[in-house]
Amino acid sequence: MTRLSILWRTLTITKYPLAALSLKRGKGRKAITFRNGLTCNLTWPQFRVFRDSYQLLAKYSISQVKDDFFRIRDQRSEVICNSQLMTLIFELMEDFVIIQEDEDVFYIRKKNFQAVGSKEILFCVQELNTGEYECDCQNKVVLDIGGFEGESAAYFWGKKAKKVIIYEPVEAHMQFIEKNIALNKINAEFYQAGIGNKNGIQIIHYNETNPGFGFLNKGLKSMEIKIRDVSEVIEESNAELAKFDCEGAEESLVHVPDKILRKIEYYLIEVHSPDIRKAILEKFQNASFILEKETPKPPQCSVLAFKRRHSKENCQCCENIQLSSSS
Repeated sequence: MTRLSILWRTLTITKYPLAALSLKRGKGRKAITFRNGLTCNLTWPQFRVFRDSYQLLAKYSISQVKDDFFRIRDQRSEVICNSQLMTLIFELMEDFVIIQEDEDVFYIRKKNFQAVGSKEILFCVQELNTGEYECDCQNKVVLDIGGFEGESAAYFWGKKAKKVIIYEPVEAHMQFIEKNIALNKINAEFYQAGIGNKNGIQIIHYNETNPGFGFLNKGLKSMEIKIRDVSEVIEESNAELAKFDCEGAEESLVHVPDKILRKIEYYLIEVHSPDIRKAILEKFQNASFILEKETPKPPQCSVLAFKRRHSKENCQCCENIQLSSSS
């Protein structure tokens, strides 16, 4: 049934379906003309991207710049990208203005949000746009652990945060964090450091310093990064809301004393394995937090949102009631 639906899509979106179908049997390119008048010289993998994204593709002006580079335009945006990035660009252009400032520098904005960064920031913005970090941070101090290129800081600032404290271990990302702070006029502090169980230096192995960079990586390259004790970071921040997206380092929260953990009233934590998820759930529930929502992310990740339970120990109003009763 699935194969029939794919075949039907090929028949209905192309003027000459046999040319498209013959691509599957070969390794070359052929000129494929679509029903909207677009003609491109495509390989089979490229055609599949066009076919599967056709409803979005048909909304934009598209031209082929090189074998695997395409210019995508509408009245607001203009981007040159390869076929692997096209589906993401189509989806983002539904909601955002995207201007390509350089080969690998993109400016992206919509109401209450703007950011500049590498092509990797586009994937992060797509995640932000799903609402996984949706929260009430108005007039609150936000602790942003795993700041990447500053896009999440821009997101929280656009939601009227009072201040954003950013921790990001990769030096190459600092330039974009600085640009996004300046672009949005964010009241921010930012530190080139990761978080862990204690202060020190840790060697991280990796292939790329993309959003997946972290303790769980494996790769041929290595980097020394500064690690800050997560308990100290929480205590020093005076934050009311914290976001942790640090590829395995979130497990260090399990070792934070409950009293310190409860200094922050709301946590957004991306967990990167079932074992870490289980440990974080147990820790926060024992520390009197409620799991308010969970947003699954393939393959084995999810974003957990914890809200601190109301308690007499942490409640000024309860203290006032006790004082008035005793008097």
